Amino acid sequence: MNRSFYALLVSQTATNLGFALYTMAVVLHLYNETGSTALSAAVTLVSVISRMISNILLPSISDRFQPVNLLKCSQISQIVLITGLMILFSQQMTDVMLMTIFLVLALVSFFNGIFSPIKMSMVKAVVPKEQRVKANSLLSSVDQTFLFAGWTFGGILLAFLGKQSTLIITIILLVSSILSLFLIKISQSPAVNSNVRMLSSLTAGWKLLFQDKGLRVLIIMDLIEAWAGTIWIGAITLTYVEDALGKGESWWGYINGGYYLGTIAGGILIYRLSYLLQGRLIIFMLIGSSAFGILTFGYGFVSNPFLALLLVLLMGPSYQLRDLAQTTMYQNRSDETTLTKILAAKSVLNELIFVFSILGIGVLTDLIGVRLIYILSGVLLIISSIFGFFQLKLQGKGNALEAGNLEG
Repeated sequence: MNRSFYALLVSQTATNLGFALYTMAVVLHLYNETGSTALSAAVTLVSVISRMISNILLPSISDRFQPVNLLKCSQISQIVLITGLMILFSQQMTDVMLMTIFLVLALVSFFNGIFSPIKMSMVKAVVPKEQRVKANSLLSSVDQTFLFAGWTFGGILLAFLGKQSTLIITIILLVSSILSLFLIKISQSPAVNSNVRMLSSLTAGWKLLFQDKGLRVLIIMDLIEAWAGTIWIGAITLTYVEDALGKGESWWGYINGGYYLGTIAGGILIYRLSYLLQGRLIIFMLIGSSAFGILTFGYGFVSNPFLALLLVLLMGPSYQLRDLAQTTMYQNRSDETTLTKILAAKSVLNELIFVFSILGIGVLTDLIGVRLIYILSGVLLIISSIFGFFQLKLQGKGNALEAGNLEG
């Protein structure tokens, strides 16, 4: 792995850790000032919707600027907005002030949403094909480790330093991210085309995503799994811990922490064994997808908290195997410019499904019970892997996913 990759790794880690700390500070401020759980929870909804809008518009923006410059502008914009948020936090809370805070939150999430699709296209640009599985697994495991630390110790940080100091730390992390971006050298930067029609740019990723047979199968699997993925939001996992396991908030933390540790372990394991995945990405993706479904299905029947913790620990490596193999296939199948557009379109679909499912999952849990929610989600995940096996292996639609570029 080269210096440009490690610079990108530092930039991603600093950005995501800063965003986690910033989110905790905002949620705490809104809860302390308003006493409303609904307003505090709305931070997540506003963030998801803003990121979705960002990914809808990203293809037209990415045609006009170099990827590294886009990331720099994204980080600088967030620094300015978070600095403004610190000033707002010192003002008395009124209806106008509340709306202003949510507007700033929306803009921060909009610029933050640019990072992930462009980052994955840059990995393709700076890492040779034979090292991409290894690079993606290292990115994921380091990112998950720092996110685990951020969400675990962020509360302690807020308690000791306060919201303003925590936001200052976020700004320092974003500055570190920008400085790291200056160390990235790309030998062949994608061509900038400021004359391309906006409508053509906006629809390019969608067309490629659904025209290519292999990518179409991947996105259908992704959408099925996105519906099932809503079961891991905080409210559902807390209900499961209390109703199915008969435990309190401490075990809620253990379950969440166990899943993070599992994903970290999975990323490290795949990093060490990345050579095994070369040329076998589809089969390993299907193994990870089926294992994740089976473990989720079994999780719905469990009453022993220690067994439940073991299952979520095992889910982490299964999910990572599926996710990292799939990410590498997207990278292998398209050039840097096209990849940004495809990943942006994919992100919009996933976030749209997430928004709709998050609105209905609580009601459904109340109607049929939290155990049945996990059992049905496990069934959905297993169906997704069976569908992928028939389409990608038996019908040969995945033959081009291991290698070969689409034209942008």
